Amino acid sequence: MKLISCIGSTALTGLLITAICLSTTVANAQSYDPDQELQPPTVFEKRVEKLGRGVGNILFGWTEIPVTWHKKMRQGKSLQYLLSTAPVMGTVRAFMRTGVGVYEVFTFPADTNEDGYEPILEPEYLF
Repeated sequence: MKLISCIGSTALTGLLITAICLSTTVANAQSYDPDQELQPPTVFEKRVEKLGRGVGNILFGWTEIPVTWHKKMRQGKSLQYLLSTAPVMGTVRAFMRTGVGVYEVFTFPADTNEDGYEPILEPEYLF
């Protein structure tokens, strides 16, 4: 019985020493060189980004209403403007963003030219 526990503790000690030795080896990390040119995105990556942008615009297009109101308030617009014009502008922008989102979701796999993957609205993402 003592022999089995002795062999078990020896094996455990050996495993611990091996784990410590392996964890202290030098890591081969990839270095970053800002002067090195990045690879351009593939067509698949462009399509996935267009799909994500479209889904985001559909889900969050309504947020143009409070965002527009907040931007106009920070610009120092009057209370009358904030209560009358800003909600209308926000609603129009919300419909526009949601419509562009629907368009991008339905056309993301069909675009064959390079310009078809560029964002239609600025900013590309609302948040």
